[in-house]
Amino acid sequence: MSSNSGKIWQRRRAVASESLSPEGSNSLSCVGVIGGGVAGLACAQRLKQLGIPSVVFGTGKRGPGGRASSRVWRGHIVDHAAQFVAASDPAFTAVLRDSGAVRRWGDDGRFGTLSQKGYTPISDTVERWVGQEGFGSIIDVLARGVDVRQDVWVPPSNGVRYDDKGFWSVVVPDGHGGRGHARFDAIVIAHNGKCAERLTSSLPAQEVHLLLRTNFAACLPFNASPGNGKFTLNQVYSLLFEVPKGVMPSTFEAAFVEHEPCLRWLSSNTARHGRPNRSVADGMEAWTALSSAAFGKQHKAPQEFLEGTAKETEVTKLLLDGIERATGLSAGTLSNVVSATKLQLWGAALPINRWAGKEGADFVWSGSHKIGIAGDWFSQSPDRASTVEAAWLSGVHLAEHMAGISTSQDVGLELGTNGGRFVPVDGDFGVSGNSAPAWVREPSSEYSHAGGDGDLKGKGSSGGSFKGSRPKGKGKDKGKG
Repeated sequence: MSSNSGKIWQRRRAVASESLSPEGSNSLSCVGVIGGGVAGLACAQRLKQLGIPSVVFGTGKRGPGGRASSRVWRGHIVDHAAQFVAASDPAFTAVLRDSGAVRRWGDDGRFGTLSQKGYTPISDTVERWVGQEGFGSIIDVLARGVDVRQDVWVPPSNGVRYDDKGFWSVVVPDGHGGRGHARFDAIVIAHNGKCAERLTSSLPAQEVHLLLRTNFAACLPFNASPGNGKFTLNQVYSLLFEVPKGVMPSTFEAAFVEHEPCLRWLSSNTARHGRPNRSVADGMEAWTALSSAAFGKQHKAPQEFLEGTAKETEVTKLLLDGIERATGLSAGTLSNVVSATKLQLWGAALPINRWAGKEGADFVWSGSHKIGIAGDWFSQSPDRASTVEAAWLSGVHLAEHMAGISTSQDVGLELGTNGGRFVPVDGDFGVSGNSAPAWVREPSSEYSHAGGDGDLKGKGSSGGSFKGSRPKGKGKDKGKG
């Protein structure tokens, strides 16, 4: 595992930065943003700054953020997916510094790696940040002033429609137990997984749909069929556990785990966030452990049915045993003293490949249909891919393109042998398994003309459910703006 790989929930090295500059303005009156993670919020916030109203639809019950969110668990503020933010872009760094919601982290010698040689601090020049009160503090800043409709599930089948006059409609709750339609000039898909794939399956912009087709795996295939490049996400288990202070080693606060097959990350929420926001039994600590992608794949189970099952008991014990081995604790130490655990599977955790379009942009835009995609998997920098920063930049740059004077031009949609490529991404939560870029076959004519003029085109194909973002997540800096 590379010591300087750069992932959302992972360590980062400094990379070259892009400048941000608005292009101008156009006639868009309102934009619908589907996905309340970092990319969606950043896009909506930038559109607002450029004078274009938008509405963000998010599925989270507690608030926006997706994988980049936090919660209060047994009185502790806990980050159960994204763990920190690594920043190198000047504009993104300025947003963090000026927010008042974050603090620098990871440069005091208590952040590093756990290997067979023990704990080793990471010493580099990367700026890392954590929320003052968990990752949710960062999300609160990104959502400030944005119209976010929370706990709204846009149906994957027929939930987004395009009419013959060039307008989009989104199926939303009407407030009376039924469903209504919100109308927009343009749509942004700022999430991924099977829901996004199904949502776009019969829309006229089939190039957009082809890029949103999703595979779930711990690594990429070694011999992919020509033209069958596909966006791929891994799966990661997140385990919260509470133990008395002094049980876990005091030599580190957070570490990447390099020698235990089932683990990739271990951190103390109590140490990172100080005193919790309400009283907790004295002397208790809450920790987060994140599994390897291979372990997540091997033990994958339906998240919505995990609680109280034999699989939950099995996976929790396997991870606690792995933590003991990784930290040098005697076997059975944690199972004898742990006071509570909470297990969650991020079924759509971290991208292990990224889309590299011909134009070098970190977003996708269909000028003819006014639909775009933003996310952490569009970064043109290998070291920034699959990070919170990549998600933010993707959303911001898409917003600036939409507000510009060249919105009729497609960006990032050139497919075929001479088009863009899905490029493997390696990181601390597993390697991609294949270094060969994969191209995407162009849509056939039957898809290019799906849903003829005058029809509302939104019927989706069958498929699995989307378990959002991710984590898109690290516990990758993310983690799946």
